Amino acid sequence: MQLLNFFLSALRPDDLAALSPGLAEVSLSPGQVLFEPGDAVDSIYFPGSACVSLVTVLSDGKAVETSTVGRESAVGLMDAITDQPARGRVFVQVGGSAMRASSSTYRARLRESPALLKLTLLHARANALQAEQGVACNVAHDVHGRLARWLLMTQDRVGADTFPLTQEYMAVMTGVQRSTVSIMASALKKAGVIDYARGTVRILDRTTLLRHACECYSIVGQQFNDLRTTPT
Repeated sequence: MQLLNFFLSALRPDDLAALSPGLAEVSLSPGQVLFEPGDAVDSIYFPGSACVSLVTVLSDGKAVETSTVGRESAVGLMDAITDQPARGRVFVQVGGSAMRASSSTYRARLRESPALLKLTLLHARANALQAEQGVACNVAHDVHGRLARWLLMTQDRVGADTFPLTQEYMAVMTGVQRSTVSIMASALKKAGVIDYARGTVRILDRTTLLRHACECYSIVGQQFNDLRTTPT
C-alpha cells in the first residue's frame, strides 16, 4: 500500500495493520460532495493527490470556506470519532486519489490504541486552528495576501505545481467577489508569478508568491509540519 497521506504515514505499524483491512483507495472527482450538513459521517478520507474543501453555507446560499484538507491530514475526523453528523458541506476542490476508512472501524481501533487517539486529536486540533486562523485572516488581511496564501496551500495539499482551480472557487476561498479575484489573478499572471487558463492554475514563481502571502500561510503550515515530527 502506497501511503501518500502524511497522517497514514505517521501511524504506528500496529495501528496501520489494524486499519488496513478496511482501507480502500478511491478516486475523488472535482466538485464531488462527500457530506452535506446533517449527513452521517460514515467514512474518513485521507487525501493523497486530492484536495477537499469544508464550507459553511449561509441562509442566502453564499458559501464561505473554513478550511481545506489535503495529503497533510484527514477529512471528517471529529465528526467520525464522535459519531456526529456533518456540520457543513464537504466537497472535492481538486480531484485525485484518497484512502477511505470506515468510521466505525476507526472508532473501534481508537478504543484500543492511545497512540492513534493522540495522533487523531493532534490533527483535529491543527484543523480547528486552521479554521480559527482563517477567520482572523479574513478580517485582518487584504485579498491579495489571502489569495496568495490559498494558492500556496492548495499547491502544498495536492503536491503539484499545476492544479484545476476556477475563479468562482477562488472567490469562495477568499470570501470576495469573482470580479475582484479576476483582477488579482490577472495581476499575478502579468507579473509572471502564476499562469492561469481555462480553470487551471500553474505556480511559476513560488518564492515571489510567498512574499505576497500573508503571515497566516506560515502559521498554518507550521502546525502541520510540527505534526510530522511529533512522536506518537
